[in-house]
Amino acid sequence: MSQKPSTRKNAKSSSFTLFAKIIKFILITFIITAMVGGIYVTKIILTIAKEAPEVDVNKFLALSQPSIILDDQGNQMDILHSDEVRFPLKLEEMGDNIKNAFISIEDERFYKHEGVDYKRTIGVTLRDILGQFTGNRDMQGGSTLTQQIIKNTFLTREQKYERKIQEIYMALQAEELLTKDQILATYLNSVYLGGSANGVEAAARQYFNKSAKDLSVIEAAYIAGTTQSPSNYYAFSQSSMANPSKYINRTKLVLNAMLKNGKITELDHAAYMNQLDTEGIAFTRTKIVSDKYNFEYFTRPTIDQVRNDLKEKLGYTDEEINDLISYGGLVIHSTMDRDAQEYTIGVLNDFANIKAEYMHTSKDPAGNEIDTRTEAQAAFSAVDYRTGQVKVLVGGRNIDEPSTSNRAYYSPTFANSVLRQIGSTTKPLTVYGPALDTGAITLGTPAKDMQIDPKEDRPIASLYNTLNRKWPNNVNFRYTGFTTIRQAIVGSYNTVSARTLYTISGNQFEISKNYGKKFGLVLPENPVASNLALGSNVNDNKDGGNPLILATAYGAFGNSGVVTESILYTKVTDSSGNVILENIPKSEQVLRPQTAYLVYDVLKDIVAKNVPRARLTSMPLAGKTGTATNENNLPTDIWFAGVSPYYSASMWIGSDQRKPLLVPGSNNTVISFITQVAYGKIMAYLQEGLPVTNVTRPSGLITASFCKESGGIPNEQCYVAGTVASDLFVSGTQPTTICDVHTYEAPVIDPTAPTEPGNNGNGNGNGNGNGGN
Repeated sequence: MSQKPSTRKNAKSSSFTLFAKIIKFILITFIITAMVGGIYVTKIILTIAKEAPEVDVNKFLALSQPSIILDDQGNQMDILHSDEVRFPLKLEEMGDNIKNAFISIEDERFYKHEGVDYKRTIGVTLRDILGQFTGNRDMQGGSTLTQQIIKNTFLTREQKYERKIQEIYMALQAEELLTKDQILATYLNSVYLGGSANGVEAAARQYFNKSAKDLSVIEAAYIAGTTQSPSNYYAFSQSSMANPSKYINRTKLVLNAMLKNGKITELDHAAYMNQLDTEGIAFTRTKIVSDKYNFEYFTRPTIDQVRNDLKEKLGYTDEEINDLISYGGLVIHSTMDRDAQEYTIGVLNDFANIKAEYMHTSKDPAGNEIDTRTEAQAAFSAVDYRTGQVKVLVGGRNIDEPSTSNRAYYSPTFANSVLRQIGSTTKPLTVYGPALDTGAITLGTPAKDMQIDPKEDRPIASLYNTLNRKWPNNVNFRYTGFTTIRQAIVGSYNTVSARTLYTISGNQFEISKNYGKKFGLVLPENPVASNLALGSNVNDNKDGGNPLILATAYGAFGNSGVVTESILYTKVTDSSGNVILENIPKSEQVLRPQTAYLVYDVLKDIVAKNVPRARLTSMPLAGKTGTATNENNLPTDIWFAGVSPYYSASMWIGSDQRKPLLVPGSNNTVISFITQVAYGKIMAYLQEGLPVTNVTRPSGLITASFCKESGGIPNEQCYVAGTVASDLFVSGTQPTTICDVHTYEAPVIDPTAPTEPGNNGNGNGNGNGNGGN
């Protein structure tokens, strides 16, 4: 009897065999792919590793290369300490507490690995791969102490796999060349720990006014905890003082790590935790930076610009910037003219060039208030307005202390910035420049030098919210009636400035504010009339201007209406000479070339008629004086801003307390012309040896006559009345209609009228009665 074939069983067997073959094929393919991929990846890794810089033992142990700043001729002017200090110690001089705290929280297997902690590295890599899908990438936290030094000393701070591979490769090399104690000492002497402290000794002095070897466990744990984010855990920041829990919790985390690694007992750990909860951490704040730069007023603003550009252009964090300046050996190529800077400092320090005092209130040894006369402060800045390069920046006179107020510089990130009300130097920037540029006026527009009267000028008074008073006052409380725009600018008539601002079509304040901001003024969001028309401000150091801002703005009048951003450095190179920052200034056409020249031409009259000593050479100079006053109308700030064919520059005289400025030895207040002495000397020095030339006059300008009262083409009676003037106009804006204020009517003669006695009608009278000629 024959058996039936087991079709079902054979089918199952056949299916299993096929499945097994597929699995086998997949496994073999995976193995081959993994081998090929591994070889390929290994090749890539080796290629990247070979491109890594050589581990220079001397550079590794040197902790850092100081960054330096050069003048515009390439000569060193300052070594940058970046407000950070280090006091290197030998490892055995640091004490066990600080070493144990750092190793526990930063690299617990430091004495076991060979430069790389593979467990941590793999964990960080997996976390970063996952982050690529969640959008929260993070390659931080896996570096050993050796890797951190490698990163800070030899590599960039970019979070890329290429940099990480090189970092690992170089760390392995470093551990073959150096001992563990050498590496640990280098790290502890160089790590940035917040405030001004680089290294554990500097940190111990800064936070607790003691040496590192004398730190308690809690104190050492706090310092070690700051490494993750020195600015965030900085105990003396406003946020930390308001919320100490963030650094307290971080300190507890370090103590937990020390317990885990057997550096403290459970009993001690519990006691430390209780102490933190009940007492917190007792700090003794100590200032460890007292050094002053050779060129304080130029160097610190330059560092500020470099820091901002590293953050905005390259994406560096504050901690990375601190490290780069501290370790990176940067070379900053500044724009400073050393000779001119030093000459300006000398001119300003000489009181004979300032001649202004103020009453300063102080206390005698017994605590009684006494008034003493104090020499006024002064500041100056000069710019090559075509390149934007700042050549001179002096923020004060007779100052020996570091980090004082810089009265010539402003930046939101610069702690010692100064902004003041700029008085009438604002008028070309926020009034006459915009009014001419928008076509609201010409230099032939009638100018009414009279106060705005709420009864007669209600619309203007409403705009300025002065319906309850006449406004504004001229400096001498005199008013000339109808005049010219040129004379109003030269005479700095506040009345005409306010009336001219009103003539701008549209939202006058918004248009004026936009022009002012383009010129670089720092204006309040909702300015009022006095901000724009008269140059007042709301709050000192919050809005207004300073010598660098005004020098930058006035450069437009010599540069065809173009404002070029002022720069304090041209480039930054790293320790190997590679350019990491190149500073190319931005430029903006703020005024039409014709408008800029019209203003320039008027401003030349101010120099010639009001401040002739501001021009000590045959080089043309244009400029504007300015005076800001207090609530009692007494002068507190004296300004001059000017422009020549080569430089724009501005000078300020005043006091930090906004006290009235007095004539030396007198109670009389000073006048706005006192800046001309120092200003003239400095500008003459800057332009010494330069060919005498003039600002280029653009095409499209013509000269035409007009009547000062009507603005029309003069007629015969305008000449009789003495109201005819001539000035420059943009072609097409000159007067086109005859004056309608002055008219001439011929006398009507009656032919039948009797002959006057003594007049026979032959023209040979005796002269009685016609002698009016």
